[in-house]
Amino acid sequence: MRVRKIEQEKVFMNTIIHITLFSDKPTVYTQQKIQEAFTCFDQVVKKYTRFSPKSELSALNNSGGKPMKVSDEFYYLIEYMLELSKLTDGNYDPTIIDLLETYGYGENRNFKELDDPNLYENIRTLVKKRPSPSQIKLNKKNRTVQFAPRQRIDLGSIGKGYAIDLAYDVLEDFPAFMINAGGDIRVKGPKPDGEKWKVGLYKSQLPNQALPKDDYTGIIELENGSICGSGGWARKVRFFHHLLNPKTGFPINEITQTYVIAPKAIEADSWATVLFTMGKSGLQLLRDKGFRGIIIDQKGEISQTAKII
Repeated sequence: MRVRKIEQEKVFMNTIIHITLFSDKPTVYTQQKIQEAFTCFDQVVKKYTRFSPKSELSALNNSGGKPMKVSDEFYYLIEYMLELSKLTDGNYDPTIIDLLETYGYGENRNFKELDDPNLYENIRTLVKKRPSPSQIKLNKKNRTVQFAPRQRIDLGSIGKGYAIDLAYDVLEDFPAFMINAGGDIRVKGPKPDGEKWKVGLYKSQLPNQALPKDDYTGIIELENGSICGSGGWARKVRFFHHLLNPKTGFPINEITQTYVIAPKAIEADSWATVLFTMGKSGLQLLRDKGFRGIIIDQKGEISQTAKII
């Protein structure tokens, strides 16, 4: 059967999900699989959003510090994040909802808290008394999770990557495809013509500087694998953005962008956050994992695990 190129997109997670797929399968089957792949993003949101009281994540966050049995999938995701937190000495912290909400980064996002003259002192006080991710108790046999008092968790640093991986699994029997979720990408290749997938790395505006003349920092080629990025510019409101230093509670301004290349999107997604919070010291951890990474600092200088761009 002739290989056909198909492109479709939908919006989930407030992000355009774009699928480019080369199919050697019947049309009806191909369309069914593409729609099933899109559904993965909707399912992850419904199960793990902190903004719906019906989600499994909200149920756990409202468990009042008591052990709660969770699904196997949710247990795996929590265990993954806590292992990463331990590996990075707490620089990766999936429990910073309390800090984000202190800035006003909640469901309404009106950010009136940014005008509070006591904001910085409130943040400093919270950092001193808030529980650590290491205090979360996991029982693998019973699949239970127990938080410290007032502790909550969020999947913002892995949710999109995990959804991309689920969609990848749905499409895996097609010869080549790209799943692009707002710039977070996983591909299977090579393409039918033998070429690798080309991915342009978006160049953001540096602090107090004009918009860059070039749209891209560089272009990389991927045959199989994922690339994801983190950037404070994406959700910046005045002096606040969502990428915080868990040790201080304050937004990280020394770095503007990070990119990580890894086999799976959940790895690239979470490690892009790690690299943003750890800076250059995180590059060696990436090398140890066999991943590749790029850091762009506030001056536009680039640091890499190895020559990537």
